[in-house]
Amino acid sequence: MSAAGFVGGLVQPMRDHLAKLDGDTGAGGRAAEAFGRGVTSLNDMKGRQESQAKTTLQGWYGDQANAFQGRSAAFTGAMATLSGNCTTAQNAATTAVNAVNTGRTSIQGLIDEFIRWATPIMQAAESAAQSGNAAAWTNAAADAKTKADDYTTKTAAALQKVRDELTPLVGQLTGLQKVDAGSMGSLGQSMGPPTAPGATTAQSAGSTHSGIDSATSGGHHGGSGSGGGGHAGGGGGGGGGGTAVGPRLPVAVPPQPGSGVGINLPGGASVEAPNEIAAAAVRKALTALGTPYVWGASNPPSGTDCSGLTSWAYASAGLSLPRHSAAQAMGASVPDQSQLMPGDLIVWQGHVAMAIGNGQMIEAGDPVQISHVRTSNIGMPFLGFYRPTG
Repeated sequence: MSAAGFVGGLVQPMRDHLAKLDGDTGAGGRAAEAFGRGVTSLNDMKGRQESQAKTTLQGWYGDQANAFQGRSAAFTGAMATLSGNCTTAQNAATTAVNAVNTGRTSIQGLIDEFIRWATPIMQAAESAAQSGNAAAWTNAAADAKTKADDYTTKTAAALQKVRDELTPLVGQLTGLQKVDAGSMGSLGQSMGPPTAPGATTAQSAGSTHSGIDSATSGGHHGGSGSGGGGHAGGGGGGGGGGTAVGPRLPVAVPPQPGSGVGINLPGGASVEAPNEIAAAAVRKALTALGTPYVWGASNPPSGTDCSGLTSWAYASAGLSLPRHSAAQAMGASVPDQSQLMPGDLIVWQGHVAMAIGNGQMIEAGDPVQISHVRTSNIGMPFLGFYRPTG
């Protein structure tokens, strides 16, 4: 056997490892670029939809406004999910291409290195054998075989490293979040006839502002003071001015003495919630202080709107609330502001806040902040005080 043929045979297992990484990585790179363009387009679409929805909801409240907001939030949520999926796919494609290319380079480098070492040795042994020194070939072949086995182990390890890098990518791709196809098409469907007579806009209610589920960026942001922080235009000091028009539910039963659950508020005050669920919801809501206002969001500390804050806080405590503000008028009615307890909700047609005790509430202004309890909010119908836990 010639030196070249012998070395080629030793290298073949290494080439087999290299062959397992054959494929068009260029296609993977192009896929990553396409997913990147998808992320950009989806984020742009989501941003334009949110902006247009805010404009549409300016000065509009009522059942149809709530329905529209729900559909719009579902649509932008689907856009966010699709964008996240595209980002995951883009990262997976990029990682896979890099892993395969790195593996190919590593294995090819090992093959070339072995050939450079083995070829001159076997050529010299071949010449010696032709001159009558058969032992020279035998000894060189044994050394080359041992060396080849070592290099084959290295190429196998390089191949396994690629596989190890690719395996978790499969899980990432199979675990992509599902998108509700219905939410993609519901936004343009008919809103149906009005469900309540009379005025349906904030203008007809005597205000030029709207805070429908925090739909406008200035709807109820802002500082503090005698007017109660967090509402732009309208509203009175300390909670006066609103007459409850929400659903009349069974009256909340005051907790028995000693059955309350303690909460420590920022600043050091201690208050008692009626039960552990309400206490847990308040504690969770307080962790969101400083969260920026993002319409349709419910993801502190990244961003949230008003009903997103309250539903997020109660969900962490094990109680599911409807996503829209007016629908959170549930559980039991609290007859008077003086009977509010931590965890109770202060609900308007298009805004909601959570009582935390000491005459204060937490709400999603910009950012999430603590305000004085009030019953007026830029001309919105005030639904009342409610205890979700009953």
